[in-house]
Amino acid sequence: MNKSKKLIFFFIFLNCFLTFFNQIFFQYTPSADSLRYLLLAKQYTDFDFFDPTTNCYGHPFYALFLSIIGTLFSYHHFIIGLIQSLIFCSSAILLIREVEKLIQKNLNGLIFLLFLVPEIHFHNGYLTTESLAYSLIFLSFYAALVIHNHHLTLSKLFLLSFIISIAVLNRLESAVIIFPIVYLIYPDIKTKIVTNLLIIFSCSIVLLQLNGFRNYRTFQTYKLSAFNGGEVIYGGNNDNLDGSHHPFCEYKTIFLPKDKIDGLNKILLKPECEACPERDSFFLALAIDAWKKDPMAQIKVIPDKLAKNWLLPGDFDIYTFDTTKTKGLQIKNYLSKENFNNARMASYKHLFYLIIHWALLLMLILGIYRINHHNRFQMSVLILLGFYLLFAIPFCGLPRWHVAVFPIMIVAFTPSAIVVKINKIMNL
Repeated sequence: MNKSKKLIFFFIFLNCFLTFFNQIFFQYTPSADSLRYLLLAKQYTDFDFFDPTTNCYGHPFYALFLSIIGTLFSYHHFIIGLIQSLIFCSSAILLIREVEKLIQKNLNGLIFLLFLVPEIHFHNGYLTTESLAYSLIFLSFYAALVIHNHHLTLSKLFLLSFIISIAVLNRLESAVIIFPIVYLIYPDIKTKIVTNLLIIFSCSIVLLQLNGFRNYRTFQTYKLSAFNGGEVIYGGNNDNLDGSHHPFCEYKTIFLPKDKIDGLNKILLKPECEACPERDSFFLALAIDAWKKDPMAQIKVIPDKLAKNWLLPGDFDIYTFDTTKTKGLQIKNYLSKENFNNARMASYKHLFYLIIHWALLLMLILGIYRINHHNRFQMSVLILLGFYLLFAIPFCGLPRWHVAVFPIMIVAFTPSAIVVKINKIMNL
């Protein structure tokens, strides 16, 4: 085994170890959304696909992924974290090797840098959809680059279509990757553009139709996506003007207009198969009302949501359960130990991760400024970034919104001078 392969195995081991270390150091145990995913996964194992309580919030592919792991290995978060880390490492290496073929440069230093990003360790170790989201985005761009670097075949196109489809079923907003990927491979598919586009969309259409059928069987309402979109949209478009998602049903008197509380209470008294789609429509209607009432106020919240989406690490979320309607990033709260059970190291820990995140952002901004406009891979990732920046308009402002695309931005926009420097230091 040559030195390069030994180093790659070391990088993989290091990434998995850091994921495990974070789980231990921060005493991670599944909670909130993670418990819902686990319950849904166990239902899938029992071939129960139509429970309205668990199906309301969607993410069927992640639940299927967890059910497979639970059947073959264990539902323990240590094992799930290890498998998610290995999937991430494999997808990252596959993508970076194809990027190397595209630009004819050694990018081993980029693998080392990518595998050290703390935000990735956190989400690989957590039972959330973000880990699979960025790994599936990696694999989607890998499959596209295989077509772009080599030659187009029907099997490669169907493989690309299938990867995109499971990325969409994992997180619906990942559907926007179709547009930058079509840009990336356009020179290769343009001769039969209509046929090739139909193939690219085919698997997503089929799987979304199956999800729509599942929703119809469960809720008697045909919808391709989940039924929590209304709450996500209302979180970023309401009279509170803090731009964040909250447990609105738990804190109705704080976050809902007083004349709408009775309406929500009546919905919540109904069976879940009726309440779920009605609750979704209820919150969407409230968001529309907020825009009608004062559109300028809603426009002014957009920069705040954009800042929350990008200026904090993805696991930094004190907004969801905040009941004070405090606006802004609340950096002081992150650096105050009083907000974290007076933990002595809390403020230093958060400052450490903030500095790393801001340093990476500055590095990426520099890389975007120096982008090679003839590099279709870089330009396609820039298009993807544009879509994720636009998410600040319709959705709530939460740091988790950037997590899915942050790793591929590091692959696309890390300045070559930094990669060369790492290569020299490590003699890669």
